[in-house]
Amino acid sequence: MRSKRLLALCVLLFAISSQVTASFSQAHWRWRKDNASEKNATWLSPQDFPSTLPFVAGEPIRLRLEVYNSLGNTETGVVNLQYQRGSGGWTTISNTSAGRDFVIAGSSPFVTDKQPTTLQIRDDGAGTFTGGKVLVSTWQFTDTINAGTRKEYEWCIKPTNSLSRDSTYQFRLTFTGTQDALEYVSPVPVMMYRANTTIPGNAGIYKDPQVTAFFDRKSGWIASDGALTIPLSDGRVLWAMNDSYIDHLDTVAGTIPCLFQVRNAALVQPLGNWNWTATSTRIGSAPGIPSLFKNNTDDNYLLWPTGGYQWGDTVYVYNSNIKNSNEGLGFTRGGNDFIGKMVMPGLNVTGFDALPDFNDITFGVGFHTTEPGNYIYTWGIQGAFITSNIVVARFPKNNPRAPWQFWNGAVWDTAVSHIAPITTGASNGVYVAKVRNKYVALSTEFSVNCDAGTRIYVATSNSITGPFTNKKVLYTIPDNELGHTPFFYAPALHPEYINSNNEILITYDINTYSNCLPHCINNGFNPDYYRPRGIRVPLQLIDSGIAVTGSYNRFHANRCRLLVYPNPVRSRITAALEGFRGRQANVILRNTRGQVVYTNRMAISHSSTININVPKGLPQGTYVLQVSNEEYHQVTKVLLQ
Repeated sequence: MRSKRLLALCVLLFAISSQVTASFSQAHWRWRKDNASEKNATWLSPQDFPSTLPFVAGEPIRLRLEVYNSLGNTETGVVNLQYQRGSGGWTTISNTSAGRDFVIAGSSPFVTDKQPTTLQIRDDGAGTFTGGKVLVSTWQFTDTINAGTRKEYEWCIKPTNSLSRDSTYQFRLTFTGTQDALEYVSPVPVMMYRANTTIPGNAGIYKDPQVTAFFDRKSGWIASDGALTIPLSDGRVLWAMNDSYIDHLDTVAGTIPCLFQVRNAALVQPLGNWNWTATSTRIGSAPGIPSLFKNNTDDNYLLWPTGGYQWGDTVYVYNSNIKNSNEGLGFTRGGNDFIGKMVMPGLNVTGFDALPDFNDITFGVGFHTTEPGNYIYTWGIQGAFITSNIVVARFPKNNPRAPWQFWNGAVWDTAVSHIAPITTGASNGVYVAKVRNKYVALSTEFSVNCDAGTRIYVATSNSITGPFTNKKVLYTIPDNELGHTPFFYAPALHPEYINSNNEILITYDINTYSNCLPHCINNGFNPDYYRPRGIRVPLQLIDSGIAVTGSYNRFHANRCRLLVYPNPVRSRITAALEGFRGRQANVILRNTRGQVVYTNRMAISHSSTININVPKGLPQGTYVLQVSNEEYHQVTKVLLQ
């Protein structure tokens, strides 16, 4: 069984604080980029959650801070912003950088010094809002907060070269000279800058910006683990998700409630359309927890999809049968597994087929339907200590309820007790798929908590039954918050999403930084702590024997390409847009962490060639160029020398 979550019963409020009233206090806060107006700049994390950034000396960042006065007194005093590294004592941020880790920015192309602030922080019932100030060059000033009111200040500051990478910094506003002392509602603002370096083994692999934006949704499905895809015959893709947050995104605070609403859900996506508004969210309507796949009125029993396939007009989804428990990670096996059935094109769940006892093997971690002969094949995982055994079974194409056969190491056998592993996984987090002419097995390093495994392994075979190559490290996840890595698992291959550069989409799941960092703060959950990650991996990095030419998926027929020449580049990028339609396009350049370093909307001539001057000061390395409009969406890598 795949590694799963410590169920978000973490409403147990690990390090959770709640808003206090009847005081003169610094309260809620939020980090943002200095990339737009006071209203429209990009938030770096939800309200009251930390931000962890790659270090770039002198790159401005903005901190929004709320101060409220629920006392009966008017408070007038001198305002400053201070930082503290670890517990080393507080230092005032001023216009002097010598010996200091932060300095007031001095200027910004987006906001002006002392311009009034508008309401940007969620704090219902905390008092009447009155405009505060945006501080860009002013680092010390006198201000008044009347009784029963609250203000928001936004500080634009810059890190200096004195800053200590990988150290945790706290921030606070001081209000000296007031008749009442300023209090601090926990947690105070916190952040970290990390060394701006890439992980050597990840060269050539990058976070897909379109997939990242696809999962950053405002309604319907908001967050979950799972992210398994089933290509459909009518040009759609069904994404099967596990425990999911549905709707209820607080668009002001950027948070969701601290407990998910459904145990499984699905997204229906037009193939290749990464605009999240084009997908629909599917959940059930049964009493109790309204999950899409549900066949038990007792909500202590639940189903987790592991994979699926379409045959004829029916979509079959393998569901692992789970029961809530006080054991292990909060669940145990609930009995025999089921295959859920959905009828095309409406994709309504029409029933479940009970499966036989598989001796604690969970199948469905990948299906293959186009092997010659009359069988559909599916891989499974047989849990071991730390690692897992990967096995394979088959059943007739026209009847998954017929007796299954199991590979025993030499022949197909009707006894599941004779099943033999075809390879091993690094943990229970496993997925197998045929990628063009090879069978590919992914597995994640063992991880049941934060600061544990971080590596994704891969092995390949020429045959559905093996032998497979020895596992090798394919990717080390870069996810990190305040120096901690998340609980992660559930790798998935998406062969329907191989782009024109022969890069396959792989997703993996993270499930908070529990036991290291809180994920529920002031009754708000950070949805990005529980969203799939999508990465693009060149096929040649998986196995040099994977074919890179031929008509293997629908995207090759559209003749759209984005070519950069020469590549590597120095100060200027020249890109040819093959198959481009339209007169304008959005041009975005990102670093390997997904951060935008250049953006522009360009008029494109009939020659379909664009030139981009590389922003000064960018470090050497790999970047991702994206060019898109309503009819053209292409991404390619750029190596800057």
